[in-house]
Amino acid sequence: MAFIVGILESFLGEHRHHNDSSGQISFDCPACSMEKGKYHGDGKGNLEVNYHMDVFRCWVCKDTNEMSGSITRLIKRYGTPKNLKDYRLFKPDAFDRVVRKNLEVTLPEGYKKLAECTSKDCKYDLAKFYLNKRGITDDIIKKYDIGYTIKGKYFGRIIFPSYDLNGKLNYFVGRWFERTKNKMKYLNPDAEKEEIIFNEPKINWDSTIYLVEGVFESLIIPNSIPLLGKYVSDLLKEKLYYNAKANIIICLDGDAYDDAKMIYQQLNFGDLKGCIKIIETPYDYDPSLIHQKLGKKGIIKLLRTNKFLDRI
Repeated sequence: MAFIVGILESFLGEHRHHNDSSGQISFDCPACSMEKGKYHGDGKGNLEVNYHMDVFRCWVCKDTNEMSGSITRLIKRYGTPKNLKDYRLFKPDAFDRVVRKNLEVTLPEGYKKLAECTSKDCKYDLAKFYLNKRGITDDIIKKYDIGYTIKGKYFGRIIFPSYDLNGKLNYFVGRWFERTKNKMKYLNPDAEKEEIIFNEPKINWDSTIYLVEGVFESLIIPNSIPLLGKYVSDLLKEKLYYNAKANIIICLDGDAYDDAKMIYQQLNFGDLKGCIKIIETPYDYDPSLIHQKLGKKGIIKLLRTNKFLDRI
């Protein structure tokens, strides 16, 4: 999709963040920037474009100047006739997007809950040892239905399932747990992770919410939502904006502080303004590793370092 990114950059300027697998890319909003007299961008990156879904939206001014809709509309407003012609020629097929969005997720072949396994189950001890070594207790394993599988496409992986508000499986994360290094670390289903909130039934929207990168962090940080990456989906932004009643604290890995600051800027507006805080995890560390090395005390110490970005 590099050609589509080039089309967008030709009239929106350099992008601020890009997730190639999801098609999500952010720019400075031209409408916001012009209102501030900053014709080369305001540095906020509030304009989100998803070229897989053929949509765009500015999270600040979408309601005041019609800055939302199809990418075609965006190009007509700020691009050139050639940009429009090129986009119509190379835009992703809508049928593929619908298929991915409506794909039914099922647990992989051979999946079994670790809490129901015994020493007679093949490699059960290896999977459990790996989790316990990372500070994941038996209570956590049972609470989140963590399982594993030893056959099929997801052979040799620990499975972290996610369920929607109706108790239906909507996603899972498959983590390789053996020592061999010739396998992909993570293998997830071919479904749209941007269309789900990972284990949403376990979130208390009235309490402080933590945004973390991966599933391991969500297991050891209370009331946390794993982004499964370094950016916030449109769905999660809407959920946070309309449902969150307390502070939202961004706690990404140490090498992703710039991404955390970008998320901070994207969320710190409207009713959420003044409710967004950030944690600067030490470089070369992530919260899961801190928990593994220092336990609960290490995590509590890390979480207490939360601060407002504009007060740094």
